[in-house]
Amino acid sequence: MLRALRQARDLSLADVAKGTSISASFLSMVEKGRSDITIGRLIRLMQFYGVSLADLLPHTQGSDPGIVHEHERRRLHSAAEGMDIFMLAPESERGMMPMLLAFEPGAGRKDYGRHAGQEFLFVLDGELILELEGSEPRRLKAGDSATYPGDRPHLLRNGSTRRPLRLICVDSTRVL
Repeated sequence: MLRALRQARDLSLADVAKGTSISASFLSMVEKGRSDITIGRLIRLMQFYGVSLADLLPHTQGSDPGIVHEHERRRLHSAAEGMDIFMLAPESERGMMPMLLAFEPGAGRKDYGRHAGQEFLFVLDGELILELEGSEPRRLKAGDSATYPGDRPHLLRNGSTRRPLRLICVDSTRVL
């Protein structure tokens, strides 16, 4: 999909590397499926191409256009970060992007996220460490929630090395 986006825009790997500060050799390996990519780098590519996470995941046609059954969820797996992102709304929903984030014990984002709009988090299970640039890290437990401007650099990670973390994340814009 990333190669198709680049080629559709008539860009070279060097063009994308320059625009995203990601090396051309690494981009080539990712496009060929020879390397995993962190969510942070993927977000930089999405912002560069002007697409959303939903645009990168395979399209699934559910039985009801307004409903996403558990078995129909589109999933993005990041082995490098020990996390999965599950899309909770049909791809036609563009005003908000609700997601289920699942982190393995001790896992977390490697790079700070940043995007337009607002972000809302609700911890379902486990313990979240939320780092907002310029503030001390905050610990949120099951039942806790947070909201903040998406353009404020933020980092999410599992606060436990023994238990998984699951949380609902809703971004108010197309870009993760």
